[in-house]
Amino acid sequence: MEAPTDGIDLTSLFKGQVPAERSLYWYMPLYDLRWASTPAAIVRTGDWKLIHFFGDRFDHKGRYRPGAKSELFNLRDDIGEKNDQSGQHPQRVAEMKRELLEWIQSTGAPVPGKNPHFDARRALFETKEKPDWLRP
Repeated sequence: MEAPTDGIDLTSLFKGQVPAERSLYWYMPLYDLRWASTPAAIVRTGDWKLIHFFGDRFDHKGRYRPGAKSELFNLRDDIGEKNDQSGQHPQRVAEMKRELLEWIQSTGAPVPGKNPHFDARRALFETKEKPDWLRP
């Protein structure tokens, strides 16, 4: 059985032809407090980029915000991603989010869910101390 591939043949690009446009995906199902990262996935189709935060996020000012959210940007007009257009284009958000979740499902990767070990008192702190449930 041949393993599936993820990519396109770039031979035509070297011959001066432009390859067919396709959506690009990123998936980061992790927390990294140093970089203010929460579980998120991204799809870019043409000029449009959708960022979907699964359960919480840090806003553009570095403030923690609970709750899932999708943000939509038109990179042709807003390369710095300053103007979230999700409110103006709810249909585009729904379509791109559906495409993104279908892609994640097709990879077999798990989608982040509720953490059964979540402790609100320690949510935004880094520590080397192990919680009780990890101690031998």
